Amino acid sequence: MNPEKPKLFGTAGIRGRTNIEITPLLALQMSRCWGDLIGNDGTAGLGRDTRPGSDMLARAAAAGLQAAGIHVQDCGIIPTGGLATWVRAQKCDGAVLITGSHTPPDRNGFIIMNEHGGYLPDDEAVQLERMYAAAGQRAETLGHERLGSYTLARNPLGVYREALVKACDPRAVSAKKFRVMFDPCNGAACYIFRQLFEVLGVTGVPSNADPKPFPDRATEPRAGNLRDIANLVPAEKCDFGVATDIDADRVLFIDETGRVLSEDLAGALFAHATLKKGGLCVTPINSSNLIEETCEQIGARLEFCRAGQPATVEKILALKADYAYEESGKYYFAKDATWCDGVLATVKMLALLTASGKKLSELAEALPKYAQVKEMVTCPDGAKATLMEKVRAIWETEGVKGRKADLTIDGLKRTYEDRSWVLIRKSGTEPVIRVYSDARTEKRARELVEWGKGVVARAIS
Repeated sequence: MNPEKPKLFGTAGIRGRTNIEITPLLALQMSRCWGDLIGNDGTAGLGRDTRPGSDMLARAAAAGLQAAGIHVQDCGIIPTGGLATWVRAQKCDGAVLITGSHTPPDRNGFIIMNEHGGYLPDDEAVQLERMYAAAGQRAETLGHERLGSYTLARNPLGVYREALVKACDPRAVSAKKFRVMFDPCNGAACYIFRQLFEVLGVTGVPSNADPKPFPDRATEPRAGNLRDIANLVPAEKCDFGVATDIDADRVLFIDETGRVLSEDLAGALFAHATLKKGGLCVTPINSSNLIEETCEQIGARLEFCRAGQPATVEKILALKADYAYEESGKYYFAKDATWCDGVLATVKMLALLTASGKKLSELAEALPKYAQVKEMVTCPDGAKATLMEKVRAIWETEGVKGRKADLTIDGLKRTYEDRSWVLIRKSGTEPVIRVYSDARTEKRARELVEWGKGVVARAIS
């Protein structure tokens, strides 16, 4: 029997339109319920991004936490990795983060971190949702003498910067005199990149680096949204470029020629730099077979998990993994931090290039070539589960020629003997069904994704 899944919390907290689905009342009540869940005592970090309404929702969350007896340390505008760093450095019981991450500016998110800096596991999210549904039936309302306090966190970005610098050899990096284009999407990382690069002796070339509620480029860091910055990297004679989403948990890398590296390609580069023989890598089922081939070359073990940060972190902690990554551009260097962090990944890229003495394009060209096709089919959130059952009925009898194995830990994934796969799964953050494929050639990948889309279309009709 499958464990119960949370209905409000997806793969990255609760997401929705600001002040419509993600309201101050939701932030207040959900925060208060979480305070009840952890025993009406303790300390929580609080952070937010730059988008409209994040400050409003953060204030509501602070009130909910205090009403539940939790002492709040407000870190203000801070990247996801920065808040997670604060939680662990200050030994907090967790944190509330208000961010829509990679989604458009009219949407926002309510995220709870645990004491490890990772997102709330599914079993705790289910408990929390039950308490939220019964929010008017609290066992106890705390009196004034038990209310939590509210303070501004002391130099959270400084604590974050120190942790980032410790994740590399700063003298060795500084000696290389790197020149790096950075694009934080006018978001929370605007406040850290400049400070960090100054300490590391890196010349930072900014793009979309002034904090704004409405960013100057599309919020999701995908290759199609980064053409302008990709052109600027060689024009500005940079060694490489980085582009994050608004909360900087996701990052894409651009080599010195202006080529945007795929997330899987960067994931494999980091695996080569991080893993050793006998080590363990964790990755969701939608990662390219490139990581499977990479782990085979290294002699490391590969374990798959469901998509999303809660499942990835749960697997990292359970298996004591050395490294993990998600195809959305999230990288976990588990010996430094148990959360994904685009700014930390930038530091690791500086360390990787320093140690190799090679250009980023040279490192990328040395890896095996895979092609991925990623498409979506619109589907209302409430209809996704029923549609996926219809998809399964078709999937079980078709597309089986050359099949190697089926994985159903998250959606429907079929692998083939030619090192290709197709995946159909419902999104945990958007009203869509995702249809992804991965293969040695673009033609084979396109073939598989068109078959998958056809299956979904027939299920809809």
